Amino acid sequence: MKTTLLAALLVLSLVANGALYWQLVAAGDKPATVSSPSSPTASGSSASVTDTPIEEALAAKTESARVAQIWSGLQGSDLTTLVEKLRAAGFSPAMIRAIVAARIQEQFSARRKALVSQQEEQPYWKVRQRYFTDPKTMSALRDLGREQSNLLKQLLGPDGGSDSEEMLASQRRQFGDLPRSKVDQLQTIISDYGELRGQIYATANGVMLPEDREKLQLLEREQHTDLAALLTPQELENYELRSSSTANNLREQLTLFNPTEDEFRSLFKLQQAFDEKYGSAGTVTSAEQYRQRQTAQKELIDQVKTVLTPDRAETYRQATDPSAQMINRLVTRLELPASAATQVMTVQQDITKRASVVRADKTLAPEVRNMQLTALAQEANTKLTATLGARGLEAYKQFGGQWVQSLVPQKR
Repeated sequence: MKTTLLAALLVLSLVANGALYWQLVAAGDKPATVSSPSSPTASGSSASVTDTPIEEALAAKTESARVAQIWSGLQGSDLTTLVEKLRAAGFSPAMIRAIVAARIQEQFSARRKALVSQQEEQPYWKVRQRYFTDPKTMSALRDLGREQSNLLKQLLGPDGGSDSEEMLASQRRQFGDLPRSKVDQLQTIISDYGELRGQIYATANGVMLPEDREKLQLLEREQHTDLAALLTPQELENYELRSSSTANNLREQLTLFNPTEDEFRSLFKLQQAFDEKYGSAGTVTSAEQYRQRQTAQKELIDQVKTVLTPDRAETYRQATDPSAQMINRLVTRLELPASAATQVMTVQQDITKRASVVRADKTLAPEVRNMQLTALAQEANTKLTATLGARGLEAYKQFGGQWVQSLVPQKR
């Protein structure tokens, strides 16, 4: 309560000061001055000086008392009356929303605290029994949050939503350019299905069974059906490009590829069709389905070649190859060009192939074989240093480059 009061007083004070300033400007008034008889001007009149510290303190005290009186008049009001008074006083929608939201938050805090207190307190020295928070408590908290949000919208109408530039930018990125009414309905659908997914994950407790993945697949299809009923085909496509699980996974996968918008759209269509047929990476329900998906992955790579230029297709292959992910991350961390990863992979393939030939040659004496393998290791170090630098080579040997040390057999 004390924090809410202080915050509201600050808001009221700023508004009151601002209003007073503009009233003075509009009236053509100037700040009050104090004449000093001991400082005559050239014409014999007294000069004007600024307010004294005492008068400034008195003015500040008067203003504080006035703000406190305004707030005191609002304290006893119910929420509907509070909104009416704030609007009548000329407060901006954003300030009204801040004050009313603080009052609502205060009203709901006791109920929220009561829900959280029902959770069994797990001693810090014991293993947590649940992977997620108690599903029933989380569901109740989400219901409470929706009730709180609906009350704010009921009291303020169109002004009940947050129209900050940050919020609007976030919504455009997540949903595309949609009217507010559709954004609200879309958020409700996503929230409802998110709650259902949360219950599945909570029950699984980190161990996903085939039936859990089947439920997730069903929820994915049902959510898509509900979204298609709400949005036009173009709106649905814009949403899926931004917020679908396929788009989110693809963005993560293409981090090192750094696609253009056209490339992302083309790759998204291929990946979306692939996921619809074989399931997304997180919803595969059986070993057989996983095998089919892995086999079909090669076909997907061939399809990618039809929508990208040869150079970009090769960059895509390299950037998305699981065996190359570590070197890709290292090259990015070292702020080296993407071509450095290709050079490293080329060196690895060449040296390991030649080392296999040496190891397979049974005519070589052990000391000769070791000498040739040592030479290959030195060649690898030289070429990799030229590409990654000395610091980069040491990091590479720890993250993906263990094959360099394994070239030469260790002495026993």
